[in-house]
Amino acid sequence: MNKARFGIIVLLALLLYVSNAFANAYARELAIISNRDYPLNTITAATVKEIYLGEKMSEGTIKVRPLESKDETIKKKFIEKIMGSTVDGYKAYWIKKFFQEGITPPTTKASSDELIQAVNQTNGGIGYIWADEVKGDSRVKVLLKIDVGN
Repeated sequence: MNKARFGIIVLLALLLYVSNAFANAYARELAIISNRDYPLNTITAATVKEIYLGEKMSEGTIKVRPLESKDETIKKKFIEKIMGSTVDGYKAYWIKKFFQEGITPPTTKASSDELIQAVNQTNGGIGYIWADEVKGDSRVKVLLKIDVGN
């Protein structure tokens, strides 16, 4: 009887471990990245939202230049989690903003590599990518990481 209980406890512990590992393996984080010369080392989600709504256009004397990913998966996660909107709502916002105020939306880059390179080469450049895609990359600095789930 003791061997059976021990076996069940070991099995349950193993299942718990595997389920946690599985959940962590599929949880994703977004990284908000900036040019190495960006005047801040950290940023809040609220400030990121202001930047991507065209409401905050400078940081000190530096003009902020937001860039975004063309990848629909990361873009959707960013817009839902940070912007608190839908992709269609975000697009509609920028169409209205462009025609009413003449402010252009964030520049879109085709890949994470292009985005990292553009942020690196753009004074005031800021963007978002998957956190694991920027790990160990010294060309840019990570200002914020945000868990966006699966």
